[in-house]
Amino acid sequence: MKYKRIAAGVLAAAALLIAALPPASADTPVPQAVSVDASAEKAVLLDSRLSLREEGETHKKYLNGNDFGMFEPSKALTRAEAAQIFYILLDEPPEAGGRFRDVPENAWFAQAAGSLAREGIIIGDKDGLFHPDSPFTRAECAAAAAYFLPSGGFPFLFHDVQQDNPYYSDICIAAANGLFSAADPLFRPDDPLTRAEAAIIFNRLLGRSPDVETIASSPEVRFFPDVPQSHWAYAHIMEASIGHVQQPGAHTEQWTSLNEERCPLADGFHNIGGSLYCVREGQFVHNETVRGFWFGENGRLATGNSALGTALAEVILTRTNENMTSGQKLRAVYNYVRDNFTYIKRKLVSKGQTGWEPAYAEAFLRDGRGNCFGYAATFCLLARELGYDARTVVGWLGKNRQPHGWVEIELDGTTYVYDAELEMKYRSSNFFQARYGSTRFAYYKN
Repeated sequence: MKYKRIAAGVLAAAALLIAALPPASADTPVPQAVSVDASAEKAVLLDSRLSLREEGETHKKYLNGNDFGMFEPSKALTRAEAAQIFYILLDEPPEAGGRFRDVPENAWFAQAAGSLAREGIIIGDKDGLFHPDSPFTRAECAAAAAYFLPSGGFPFLFHDVQQDNPYYSDICIAAANGLFSAADPLFRPDDPLTRAEAAIIFNRLLGRSPDVETIASSPEVRFFPDVPQSHWAYAHIMEASIGHVQQPGAHTEQWTSLNEERCPLADGFHNIGGSLYCVREGQFVHNETVRGFWFGENGRLATGNSALGTALAEVILTRTNENMTSGQKLRAVYNYVRDNFTYIKRKLVSKGQTGWEPAYAEAFLRDGRGNCFGYAATFCLLARELGYDARTVVGWLGKNRQPHGWVEIELDGTTYVYDAELEMKYRSSNFFQARYGSTRFAYYKN
């Protein structure tokens, strides 16, 4: 491995990081630097049998999103994921490795776990277990990274890492080489390393410096709905998750081309985590209207009310699951509206009035009761969150032409009625996906 390249990259990153930090207050003790015998570097070079690959102009991605196209920046990196990342970044990955009782032979990370454990980079426990799903801690990350770093320099002491800590030396080496902030008096060794933190640390280990300008402006940059441009690790996450060709600049890379990284979901509407998203040509739609659905800057269907959006998502998460068909999910949220609320007189919606649904649905969910318009608005918005082109109807009901509200959905060219409020009142009748003229009451639209 070329230590000059890594040392230059990480030390430059450390300098930029420390320069950007505010001065410590008088009440905050600053970690003290201690010198280390630089002659130990030679021993490290001789002992290291594995090295990280030389990337040159081509930077391959080493992090990706999940099966739903989300990056999950705050989620802990697992030990299996960490092992696989280190493994694919090796210059010459070993052919074979050790075995763990909790790592199936055909597991996607089996080769990585066995090989890295044999080299002492990421080890298992005394019982022969690797714990692949456990969080990869900050201390474990420092230990693994230190394997590839020169030990000479000025390591920093952290108040929560004493000299008798088994990770003490590795943490000092990683901090001295700029992988972790040396200005924070606490290292938090047992905290899980998040996926966002992993992007920054691995980029520094590889000597990568994101091309912030291109990442912020290029329409070809991939879009993660859970990583907005305002995210503190945005540029580093893009650097880690987009394959690109670059040339070194004065302080950062300059991207000359980048790969199109596609969302793993098929084109169409998808409810993820209780919220609706739209995928088109392998990318999440955002800041755009599709079939009357407005998908905001985060790619989610916008209700115009964040509290309402959260409440609707909670209903879908608790009332549906991934094993249900689309029709079963629709029926489940309809039953929820029908069975969990009571009728109370509320203000009627005027003829021709538009945009009234969010306010009625919010009050309905908050109070646990409402009139026909509350029932209709809530089911309509839930149906839309499931990807149905649902619409409310303001009209009249029965021979006496009573003011009434219900929901319509067109399926395969046929328009159906959904009336949870009437089915709540008349349990012997079906008002779910009923055809006009087939119910006990006549519907009259404006």
